[in-house]
Amino acid sequence: MKRKMEFGLVILIILFSLLALPAGAENEDSGFRVTSSGNAFGGGDDLVIDENIEGDLVLAGSRLDVKGDVGDDFTGAGGMIIVNGDVSGNVIALGGSIRVNGNVGGDFVAAGGEISLSEDSTVEGDVLLAGGEVTLDGVINGDGSISTGTLRTGENFELKGNLELNAENVPPDLEENVGGSLTVIERAETDDFVEEAAEGFGLFGFIVGLISSLALGLVLIYLFRDFVAGLAETVRESALKAGLLGLVMLLLLPIMSLLLLFTIFGWSLSVLLALLTTLALLVATVPVKLLAGELIYERVFKKEAGELMYYLIGAVVFAIVYEIPYLGGLVQFVALLLGFGAIGVWFAESGMKRGY
Repeated sequence: MKRKMEFGLVILIILFSLLALPAGAENEDSGFRVTSSGNAFGGGDDLVIDENIEGDLVLAGSRLDVKGDVGDDFTGAGGMIIVNGDVSGNVIALGGSIRVNGNVGGDFVAAGGEISLSEDSTVEGDVLLAGGEVTLDGVINGDGSISTGTLRTGENFELKGNLELNAENVPPDLEENVGGSLTVIERAETDDFVEEAAEGFGLFGFIVGLISSLALGLVLIYLFRDFVAGLAETVRESALKAGLLGLVMLLLLPIMSLLLLFTIFGWSLSVLLALLTTLALLVATVPVKLLAGELIYERVFKKEAGELMYYLIGAVVFAIVYEIPYLGGLVQFVALLLGFGAIGVWFAESGMKRGY
């Protein structure tokens, strides 16, 4: 449970880092944006940041290489993350391979397959690391909490605070390099191991679900911006109407599809209706997340941004809420009804405009 809470903390910090970004100028070629307040964020397959950033830096992509210094926090998610510059604040990373070669003025929080801290690096705060393999060869002035399959330490490794370790191995000279107390938690081999593995798969499912939701929504908004924005506006103006219509459609459409199967030529219409219903349910929550992100952003920052930013915020917020027992399922069902009903309203209004 503790490990799951730690992973949840990482996701929450990433969320609030995203929320803290006001609109600014964008470099469309690199997918990198620097705001007027000095914060920066971007996304892409291969991002190289070779300039200094005054405020926060938030990145997502296949390969992230931060060569410049960061004046505040760095938050990153990707396949490979390399931090060569100095970060004055915290480093928060989620990825396959995470390497920190610069100095960290705050805490170092990371979850990934491979995590390393180089011999030339110093972390002024605490470290909270969870990964398949962790390699430490720098100086950590605070406390440490490490959960890993394999822990490796170099000649320059030193942790001046307390260390809590959950690993399959304990380096022979580890205790000598820990200034405070060392607590080693033996990795369970039976029921506890299965429970921890299940928690890991739960996190993996959360990440995959979030990425899928982001991909679907961002593609729909990019290709059918007016359609998705119109659905969100329908939910805003007639939430009760959309919700009730969505409930009616959810109950009646499957029944209609089954009834058509018993008619002579209705089987093809039945299949078509079932496919259209499935497609509508698949995209139903996209306008609701878009509207939620817009409301959150504009109420927090008192300014406007674009649909992509709105959806990004809404999708992450909903993904976290979905993880809350009972409440998450209820919110998901209500969002589904609202979006499904909005689609019904849109089709009805389109038919009336065309005189059907």
